[in-house]
Amino acid sequence: MIKIQTTEEMLRFIKSLRESDEYIRTIFMQGGCYRLHLILKQFADCEPAINKDRNHVVSLFKGQYFDITGEAEGEYFPLTKEDLKTCENWSFYKTMLLQIGECDICEEPIVV
Repeated sequence: MIKIQTTEEMLRFIKSLRESDEYIRTIFMQGGCYRLHLILKQFADCEPAINKDRNHVVSLFKGQYFDITGEAEGEYFPLTKEDLKTCENWSFYKTMLLQIGECDICEEPIVV
């Protein structure tokens, strides 16, 4: 199994993941951020952290914060037990829709 050792390796791994599909960034920035942390934790010694609005989780690795965009900017805090319970229930598919096109006749978005 690959073990991420440096921040450069972390950035390359995240970039590869982000570039694997056009919807990946959207999924991990709109409900799936904690799930991304769980993926990263499989490959690196990292800890979850949450922003001050308590609506976005990043991974703390080697003193830097990371999310699907790469190095995350902003102020983050360790998750409390209450935060963890909340984050475990976050999911893109439960709360968001993807636009897959527009209707040829009325130009309304087609979402799934």
